Amino acid sequence: MNLYKLLANRKPTETYLQTESASYTFAELFVFVKDFEKQFLAKNDEVIALKIKNQALLVFCIWACIKHQKSFVLLPFQIDTTLEKSLLIDASCSFVISTKEEKVSSKFSVNDLTLSQLKNQSENHQTKTKKVPSIGFISSGTTGKPKLIWNTFLQFEKSLEAIRKHDFMPYCENQQVMISPFLTHSYGFSALLEYTHQNSTLVIPSEATFSSIFRLITNKKIKTIVTAIEGVPYFYKQLLVFKKKVHFSNLKHIGFGGDFVHETVLKSLHEIYNTVSFSIRYGISEIPSVIGLNRFESLDKNTNTYSILPVYSINITDEILVNSIDDSTKIATGDIGVLVNEKLKIIDRKASFLKVKGYKISPSYIEKVILDSEMIQEVQVLAKNDTLIANIIPLSNYKKTELINFLQQNLPNYSLPDFINEVKSLVRTATGKISRH
Repeated sequence: MNLYKLLANRKPTETYLQTESASYTFAELFVFVKDFEKQFLAKNDEVIALKIKNQALLVFCIWACIKHQKSFVLLPFQIDTTLEKSLLIDASCSFVISTKEEKVSSKFSVNDLTLSQLKNQSENHQTKTKKVPSIGFISSGTTGKPKLIWNTFLQFEKSLEAIRKHDFMPYCENQQVMISPFLTHSYGFSALLEYTHQNSTLVIPSEATFSSIFRLITNKKIKTIVTAIEGVPYFYKQLLVFKKKVHFSNLKHIGFGGDFVHETVLKSLHEIYNTVSFSIRYGISEIPSVIGLNRFESLDKNTNTYSILPVYSINITDEILVNSIDDSTKIATGDIGVLVNEKLKIIDRKASFLKVKGYKISPSYIEKVILDSEMIQEVQVLAKNDTLIANIIPLSNYKKTELINFLQQNLPNYSLPDFINEVKSLVRTATGKISRH
């Protein structure tokens, strides 16, 4: 499979992309791809970076690079400039394609783009052609410093073939899917390919900003046409805040990725959309697709375990190891889990465990119990000076004494928070995850 062939059977007049402000057909995409090649690829064989805030324009640039087997790096628009330069040096990339102006018209073209070269490229990191066409992602840095991760086109092709062969993600077919994660994130990019592969129309925010996402979800047309949504748990929590204003009348499927999903979020969504199916994906940036999938039609059928995409195999040591069935290289996920009836159950992130008073403690588990009290909207558990601290954003029914009593009944003494602090907000990564460092 060539990734660009995913577009081969689509009608030119068919709408491929829809934002809150414009729609784009395959015919427009195909014209752009040809123009992009003439403008930027004809005489340039080196790795390039795409730093583009307009998401529809970014999608067009992505497909142009894919068609011409061009290695590229997806740069988050909010990335620190010093870190960006360091990561591009690591990628042996000195050319960046960006927009001439920060704001781009919905009727964009290649004339809105410019190619710039990084100055002072280190002599030890010479720009070079990447022999195997690949896509570079910048990790979100949830538990540490963001890093550059490469996935090859071939890896994506094999995973998509497996998804189709094993009917692994049937809910992706013929949807009008809202992809809320930004496309520079591996989850957003994978969802783009998975839904495109199964003849869906993509509904995305016009820009990689939270304000653009808000405009998208409150748009009257969008609320009517969307039949599936992909998002991180934090996105759905924000969606629930606006449930009186935002309702998707034809929603059939809700997909999660990127972080732990608490049962209270599922329950709240099910109360509003009681006929939808759910999927919770498990993956890591180093693996170019979903690794495992927990799919269920109703909450009582949620096993909290993941079926493994048959192109991968799982090994359990002190952490979960994943490798492709045709590659003996094992990739450490940083997660702790067990296999239950050939399905994967995730326990926690290895790096997130805290050492307090001689005990090894899972902050995620404590956070889950605190949320189970149904008095807390958001929580972050951390350790400082050998004490356990819970920073909480309370709900209106919160009473500290009742929360403490609840925790004493549901947690061992050694994992009870020493301090419970009410805060207005929690530090998050660009993808909405709570920062763990």
